[in-house]
Amino acid sequence: MAKKKTPVGAAILAESAHTGVDEAENFGDRIARYGQAHARSLLMLEHLRGAPSVEAKKTAAGLAGCGNYLHFREYFTVGKVRLHNAQFCKQHLVCPLCAIRRGAKALGAYLARWQVIQEERPDLRPYLITLTVKNGDDLQERQNHLTKALRRLMDRRRYFNAGTRGAPWTELCKAEGGVYTLELTNKGNGWHPHCHMIALASSAPLQGDLSEEWHRVTGDSMIVDVRPITGDPSEGFMEVFKYAVKFSDLSLADNWHAAQTLKGKRLLNSFGLFRGVEIPESLLDEPLDELPYWDRFYRYIGGEYQFTGESPKPRGV
Repeated sequence: MAKKKTPVGAAILAESAHTGVDEAENFGDRIARYGQAHARSLLMLEHLRGAPSVEAKKTAAGLAGCGNYLHFREYFTVGKVRLHNAQFCKQHLVCPLCAIRRGAKALGAYLARWQVIQEERPDLRPYLITLTVKNGDDLQERQNHLTKALRRLMDRRRYFNAGTRGAPWTELCKAEGGVYTLELTNKGNGWHPHCHMIALASSAPLQGDLSEEWHRVTGDSMIVDVRPITGDPSEGFMEVFKYAVKFSDLSLADNWHAAQTLKGKRLLNSFGLFRGVEIPESLLDEPLDELPYWDRFYRYIGGEYQFTGESPKPRGV
């Protein structure tokens, strides 16, 4: 029986240890979730095929070849299933399947760093902080407003902690590390950009004080939320790293508009003890070294991924 040769990555081990996504007993739910994501990708594909722009046609071409087959390997001696091969478009703002895979990679990488930090700094606790701005009809303007306000708040933290004369205090000065993503929704009342952040601190940031600071920074918004992450840390971390998947909650037209508006913009940032975390480029799973496996091949047929047992064939064959 064939065996693989690539060593296991720490990020993927952290992902599987905290979320159980690669457990064989969870595979049915996993393949169903991938099927639902691919169905949405196909709807976006049809939406873009009718659009006249060159950018829409280019995006549609990528979606057309994404996720048509999935090749898994089941490491039956340890009850693990890993995604070994697939074709991805890596357009995570319009493709939920790629968004799921990208989010899982980011989750694993930052959970791995958190494990290291916990050992070195047991006094630190993770807090989930949400910062919002008022809704508006102009996505570009609202997104820029959120981004600039976050930059001003982070500058306050950096300048105060560096001892810059006259720099104002912010509750984020308590954070010795953090990772945050920018997310947006539109439920018929305008665009609602917001930020989810994991902040590591030895004492809790005060929600009331942070709300006042945020209002001074934004000039029009004061709704913030601060809560400690207790229990399984992956649940709190997933709130941050599901940002790309949330685009599929938008209508197809809004999703495409948001993807065009935010293309090339950095939606994930980190600071302090979380700075420098590397997220793997590949959307595939790391294989398990020197363990026997069974191959599982799936194709998207009739609205779901179905087991075929056949190897994927090159185009044109």
